[in-house]
Amino acid sequence: MKVRDPTTGKEVELVPIKVWQLAPRGRKGVKIGLFKSPETGKYFRAKVPDDYPICS
Repeated sequence: MKVRDPTTGKEVELVPIKVWQLAPRGRKGVKIGLFKSPETGKYFRAKVPDDYPICS
C-alpha cells in the first residue's frame, strides 16, 4: 500500500509489519499499521484502510 514516509517525506509502496485496531470505548475505530522506512530504517505508524486484515 502507498504511505508517506515521514522521515524522508516521500510516498513509498510498503507492506505493514503489523496492523492493529485503535478504538475509543463505544466508537468506531481506525486501523494503524507499523511500517519500516526503506531508506533510513526507522519505524513509523500510519493509518491503513478499514478493509485491511489485522495481523501481528
